[in-house]
Amino acid sequence: MKSKNLRVIWLLVCETALAGPMQSVPLIQDAVNQYISNSLAPGGKYEIGGAQIDPRLQLPQCEQPLQVFVQSGEIKPGRNTVGVRCQGERGWTIYSMVSVRSFKDVLVLNRSLQRSDVIRAEYLTAETRDIGLLQQGYLTELDDVVDKQAVRNIPAGSVLSKQHVTELTLVKRGERVNIQSGKAGVLISAVGTAMADGAKGQKINVKNLSSQRVIQATVVDSGQVSVYF
Repeated sequence: MKSKNLRVIWLLVCETALAGPMQSVPLIQDAVNQYISNSLAPGGKYEIGGAQIDPRLQLPQCEQPLQVFVQSGEIKPGRNTVGVRCQGERGWTIYSMVSVRSFKDVLVLNRSLQRSDVIRAEYLTAETRDIGLLQQGYLTELDDVVDKQAVRNIPAGSVLSKQHVTELTLVKRGERVNIQSGKAGVLISAVGTAMADGAKGQKINVKNLSSQRVIQATVVDSGQVSVYF
């Protein structure tokens, strides 16, 4: 009986020795919120959910600054696993899920387009969308799309992306083109036939109608290509 009482007293002493200041849960929450805030681009539109630390959580008070980290390396739109670590003799690590919704104004078609249609500014509307739900390559600037052409049929209401557009075709296969060739100070012109479609800056094969030679030339404008030596 005496031995049993001693064991009980010893357990109470151990628990008392192990007991100490508890980590403030609001401070953990503040550390997580600050980390998320610092990780997001300033001036953006965001909705943040989760990261609610259980107020009943009991952890030894951390003597070092809390370390907050993300398993993926950075906060991204969508679900993120955020960890909080305390380093030290009585260290600990906890995790919480954080969802981030990021909103941007993106370009949306207000009318349907057919393949090869030239895209005009009046065909576009800026709408705020959750970019976490969009495919990569979405477009936000008019200069990135106006006067370019559709690569396929695109229905009205679509968010335009880089995969939807290409540079305007300035030269078409079988079309006669003006070939400019030479070097600085010397310019020679000739007539040729384009052997492929070409956009500005694109290199295509062109047949010189005088020499019957096939050369590679760069499209510079409508019906005009160049070869510089």
